[in-house]
This record gives sequence, structure tokens and C-alpha cells, in this order.
Amino acid sequence: MKKYLSLVFAVVATLMVSARQGIAEQKDLQSWSTIAATINLDCEKYWFLYLESQPRIGDDLSRLERLIVRGGLGFNLTPQMSVLLGYGWTPSFYNTAYDGDFRNENRIWQQFLYREERLGLQWQHRVRLEQRMIQDAGETSNRGRYLIRASHPLSEDGSFGVTAYNELFVNANGAARGPKGGFDRDRFFLGPYVTSGPGRYEIGYIGEYAAHFGAESRWVDAIGVNAIFTF
Repeated sequence: MKKYLSLVFAVVATLMVSARQGIAEQKDLQSWSTIAATINLDCEKYWFLYLESQPRIGDDLSRLERLIVRGGLGFNLTPQMSVLLGYGWTPSFYNTAYDGDFRNENRIWQQFLYREERLGLQWQHRVRLEQRMIQDAGETSNRGRYLIRASHPLSEDGSFGVTAYNELFVNANGAARGPKGGFDRDRFFLGPYVTSGPGRYEIGYIGEYAAHFGAESRWVDAIGVNAIFTF
């Protein structure tokens, strides 16, 4: 299984590098940091509160590009499945020319999450719908996202391992002075994780291809640091 997992990661990494080399438009080096918490609200662990903060430092690690603040109320349908309704404030701080240009954005989002164990891996499937209300955009932009994650423990107690995910973004409609309809972006993460107490800590590489960063496409190489807590 370890050999199989290594092969899968190697193939995906090769495809991402090939895609990066084929992009002639904008490129950027960034740092993404995520702090998230799931707080159970009842003894049976049906209802939970989700909170997240995610600053992104861009323009070759020189300034804040975007801040993502999310919150939501969720319900566990089963130990493997949950649904969530949330709100997000996600302002951007510079435009496609990397000039200072604050643009406010509010989002309403819905999520379905499913977990399973298969082939010796811990899988997570996440479907998220977003209604994006972007400053000066002609209308609400509707976007769908699908994330698939695989984690493989490398220790007997499961406290250390490696994880990878891929997330696809598609816009259901276009908006004047906003996102264009169709394929929006694809994002890949690969790195180790450590669990301790209520926390899971991840650090790794993020590669993201955005089809329309303004009039052009953009590739982002990012350092991803995640701290995820469950209470």
C-alpha cells in the first residue's frame, strides 16, 4: 500500500509540474495559513460550530492578498456524513496587476462532507456550494467545489502520516466585473501531518492553477500551514 500511495503521489506531482511548465501567464509565490476549529454543541455530537481564519500572503510573500474568515453551523447525519450552512467574509487586498485595490466579498455557503476508509487510506469527499457577493460585480456569482483527500498514517497510533488533496472549482455563471462562467481553478496539496490532543497539524506544498486571474491565467506555488482543532 505504501508503494501504491507513493506512486499515486508521484504521478500527481508530475502532472502538476507539467501543468506549471505549460503556463506562460502570471506566477506567484504565496503563504497560506489556516486555523480552523470544530466545536461540538451537544453530548451526542450531532450539532457543531465551525470556525476558520485563513490569511494568504502573496505577491512573492510581500503582502496580504486575501483574508478568509468563515463560520457555520453543521449537523452530523451519521459518524461519516455531515452537512453545514455557513457565512464567509473573504476580502481581497490587491488587483490582478498587483496594485493595492481592496475589494470586499461576502459568501453564503453550503457543504456536504463524507468520510470513509478504503484501500488502507482515510478518504474525505467534500462538496461545497458558494453564493459570492463581490463588490462592484454585476450579480451574485455561484460556484461549486469538489475536494477529495486521502490520508495515510505512518505510525501505529495514527499520530503521524502523509495527506494529499485535490479540489476543483467551477463557476455556474459569469458576472460582470466578477468571475467568468465555467472552470475556475484547481488546487493540489501534499504534505505530512501530525496529530496531538485535539489538534491536527499539516505543512506542505500547494499548487493552484486559476483559469482567469483578471484576463490571464495564474499559477500559485504556496506554502500551506494548517492547524485544525476538534473540541
